[in-house]
Amino acid sequence: MKTTGITRRIDELGRVVIPKELRKNMHIKPGELLEIFLSDSETISLKKHIVIDKKDEFINAYVKALASKINGNVFVANLDEIVFSNVSETINMKLLTEFENITVNNIGKELMITKNYKLKEPYNIFPISPNGDLAGYLILENPNHKNEEVIKFSLMFLENYFETI
Repeated sequence: MKTTGITRRIDELGRVVIPKELRKNMHIKPGELLEIFLSDSETISLKKHIVIDKKDEFINAYVKALASKINGNVFVANLDEIVFSNVSETINMKLLTEFENITVNNIGKELMITKNYKLKEPYNIFPISPNGDLAGYLILENPNHKNEEVIKFSLMFLENYFETI
């Protein structure tokens, strides 16, 4: 484990502030969840909680079936990287840092989502928010808009699925 040389006091309520440098380095934003572990009697570890994980073969199969149904490309990303996709070369690719602002300013032009992959229009970006907390994104490229009900169902399904994890 790296030593940072930073110390912080615990306040009366048991809170400790994680230094800005560490939050920035780990891309921890206000409201994000952290996992807290007791490693031994003297060590507390914090880990960024990631709801959308790489270990789920069911979601992997679901994404491929959805891509086939909408006749387009499907990407499911956590807040840092693409986790599931029918475009295999994008899996585990880091999202661009300005990605989270794109959902607000989604203009509908070609868009770089990773350093090596450009979305072509039409595309849609939907936040995945199980339990009301932003966990990632459902990104659809060239979706057949005749399948809007399938798309709405898929977003609801993913949110409900990740709520149970």
